[in-house]
Amino acid sequence: MKVNSKHLSGKLHLTGKSTFVENIALQAKDCLYAYPVVSSKAKAKIIKLDSEASKSNPNFKHLITYEDIPGENNIAHGNGDNQPLLAVKDVNYVGQPIAIVVATTLEDAIAISRKIKVEYEEEIPILTVNDAVQAKSEYGPRRLFQRIDSCSKDDIRELQGNLTIGAQEHFYFETQRCFVANEENGYFTVYSSTQAVSEVQEVCARLLGVSSNYITVDVRRLGGAFGGKEAQATLWAGIATIASYICQKPVYLALERKDDISWTGKRHEFVNSYKIKYNSEGKLLSYELDLKANGGAYIDLSFAILERALLHSDSGYYIPEMNITGTAYRTNLPPNTAFRGFGAPQSILTTELALERVAYSLKMDLLDIRKKNVYQLGQTTQYGMEVQEALGLEMLEDLEEISNYQELKAEIADFNNNHKYRKRGIGIVTGKFGISFTATFLNQGSALIWIYSDGSISLSHGGIEMGQQLYTKVATVVCESLGITMDNVRSESTNTKRVGNSSPTAASSGSDLNGNAARQASENLKARLAEISLKLFKEKYDINVDLDDVLFDNNLIFSKRYIEKALTFKELAHYAYMNRVDLGEHSFYKTPLIDFDKTTNKGRPFYYFVYGASLMVSEVDILTGSYKIDSIYVVHDNGIPLNAEIDKGQIYGATVQGLGYCTMEEVKYNEKGESMANTPSTYKIPAMSDVCSNFLVKQVNKERSQASVLGSKAVGEPPFLYGLAGWFSIMNAISYVTKSPESINLKMPATPEAVLLAIEEIKKRGLYV
Repeated sequence: MKVNSKHLSGKLHLTGKSTFVENIALQAKDCLYAYPVVSSKAKAKIIKLDSEASKSNPNFKHLITYEDIPGENNIAHGNGDNQPLLAVKDVNYVGQPIAIVVATTLEDAIAISRKIKVEYEEEIPILTVNDAVQAKSEYGPRRLFQRIDSCSKDDIRELQGNLTIGAQEHFYFETQRCFVANEENGYFTVYSSTQAVSEVQEVCARLLGVSSNYITVDVRRLGGAFGGKEAQATLWAGIATIASYICQKPVYLALERKDDISWTGKRHEFVNSYKIKYNSEGKLLSYELDLKANGGAYIDLSFAILERALLHSDSGYYIPEMNITGTAYRTNLPPNTAFRGFGAPQSILTTELALERVAYSLKMDLLDIRKKNVYQLGQTTQYGMEVQEALGLEMLEDLEEISNYQELKAEIADFNNNHKYRKRGIGIVTGKFGISFTATFLNQGSALIWIYSDGSISLSHGGIEMGQQLYTKVATVVCESLGITMDNVRSESTNTKRVGNSSPTAASSGSDLNGNAARQASENLKARLAEISLKLFKEKYDINVDLDDVLFDNNLIFSKRYIEKALTFKELAHYAYMNRVDLGEHSFYKTPLIDFDKTTNKGRPFYYFVYGASLMVSEVDILTGSYKIDSIYVVHDNGIPLNAEIDKGQIYGATVQGLGYCTMEEVKYNEKGESMANTPSTYKIPAMSDVCSNFLVKQVNKERSQASVLGSKAVGEPPFLYGLAGWFSIMNAISYVTKSPESINLKMPATPEAVLLAIEEIKKRGLYV
């Protein structure tokens, strides 16, 4: 049965009835409100905290400092760092919490927090990667990924260059927030806007000095996350939990938008340098790439993000000799963190740039050079994983077809020949994105299913619903397995009591891990129901049915031999209950085959790859640097989708988010480490007007040998890469006004200012044509 999987939250969203953290907090009686007092300095020693300003407000309740924390003042999780919930003697970034104000209203808590004065002894902050390199401020040793395969040493050419790739703000709809309800005997329920319920549970317990079973974390849904609530939500949950513990009252915390942007970490800025060798036919021979990541003040997820950047440094191409190094640096900015793509975009963009410059130097077609270098079946990656399904060429050929590539090239050439100050360009990106957590132990998921005696179902699992419709997808798996319709299933909130030790909903693995666990649980329940159905068939219809002939479809159970004599699912569930059949099932799933040695940097870190390709056309005004994206073409390897429409939405959204990243979203800090782009007016994200009407997506829905639950493939992160084609299309448009397109120096993001500066540099070097 193919389930008609409707969007489980669609109607609720449209009618404004969806439940978020704030809706739960507003129902609480005697709720208090917390807000942090944060550092105004990027690096300093704390001399004095003056709380006099708080006493004049009658709604003030408490001022909490590190001395009030009963347990360990450390929110770091699994990375060996020591990140205090509340600063003790030193502050290391602007926005680091120093104290907590608790008041009877959120408005008062915010107002009081801003009036409390902190006296500092300022120190010189480290803000950039270059500063960190000079100060030798590394988090840890440099990582090296290396492969040396034999290749021809004749006819070798060489290019080298560097690229600084800026940060990116998550800009989720719902800012960081948490509501904590205190309960009897020192227990707490934490309603956190988090992607990682088990991390929040563990850290809040550590802060209180209690065991994890004292803390229950519950999440109905998030108002967006994009990775920004994987590790970063833990800080705010910890603050609310400590406040609830001190006050013995329910406590709610919600950051204002400007504070959220100013105080939280971003996608990592990378400073990359490369050297690439190739022959006259455009075959890549050797590639050296050095990645330097700005990690911010605390490790957060920087090690894992750098690792994924190193793992994806090949983009979709086989290069016989590779020498890839990477280092994460500690600076005095908010701790940078996970963001859709998790380090892969920063290395892939650099590799695609190197390939692009090779094509320009040889006057080769941008599509042909990619076809020439994509992985072939049986080749191995730089970390020793065999490519068992090589789909790069198929994706590029599909892209060529849907974009009418040859005609498109001719049209652009004609346009450019007839327009002196307006030029059009083509950008192409190939995607090969590995699916699994690179931390192998995280590749596990659990599900709990109850079939009630009336045939309705309660479904719990460890995944977080944050707009991507994970709940819909996992419910679809249950319906497909049990042969029932979606109206039978209730997807419960994600709760650490029902499903413990859950992995973060991240790494594009939410459907794979939780869906497979739910599939296993459903199949076990189905087997029990099928066995008891034999007895009911005999009682009701006086027929003998073979177990192998029992089918479940469209809320009915029947035999292949007696199709007209069916049982309803409701009927069978009640009969099973009356016959004392266990109608509850917990199931555990762990991703098979993966094994990666972090000491040798060799192994199989991914279960499978998601492939794809994109092409964009832009038109650039050479005089002003302004531009527009005229056309977008995307081909995405979908496997057998659980819900093709949901996947299409993810592809569109991720592509636009990637386009914003490389063209307009510019994170800026001043010399004091203060955010200079912390409002919608100073930090621009794509609007509807920035998305062209000619936006064509081809979902390649095929059975693949490498896929996951019910033949599906992940879709959360891989399409982000498609947006990077926008940057290359702008570069290609600029190439029509220079004698040396391989030396174009276009900054990232390619704002109009950056475009104009690139053109001015061409003129200054005497290369303008």
